[in-house]
Amino acid sequence: MRRGLLITLLLLSLGAQFYAVENGELTMTIVRAEEKKRDRVVAWVNDTPIYQQDPYFDVAVRAGDKVLEGEYEPSSQWETLPVFWKPGVKVQGRVRGHSLFLKRPNGVEIRFVILKRNIISADQKR
Repeated sequence: MRRGLLITLLLLSLGAQFYAVENGELTMTIVRAEEKKRDRVVAWVNDTPIYQQDPYFDVAVRAGDKVLEGEYEPSSQWETLPVFWKPGVKVQGRVRGHSLFLKRPNGVEIRFVILKRNIISADQKR
């Protein structure tokens, strides 16, 4: 009975390691990092919407054989992405559930919400 339980736990832990690629701190390569704006209705005046533009950051990073796309809404309108985050630059990051944490140059992490996880084909790796 114990032997069967131990074998089952061992197989589950091995299977989980192959399934969960992005655990722990990884070196990731930036594919895209952009600041975008989206419109939000603030008020209605005589059946006419009044809009406000809210900034957000759109990022795609390559972690192993996956491309993770995420989004972050800054706490203030003056917050910006690091200037050197250009395609091909390597950054430190980690993944936990639906969150992607990327480190700024000063060591502070930004939490992006993961929107997509794409697997890179063999042709795209080259």
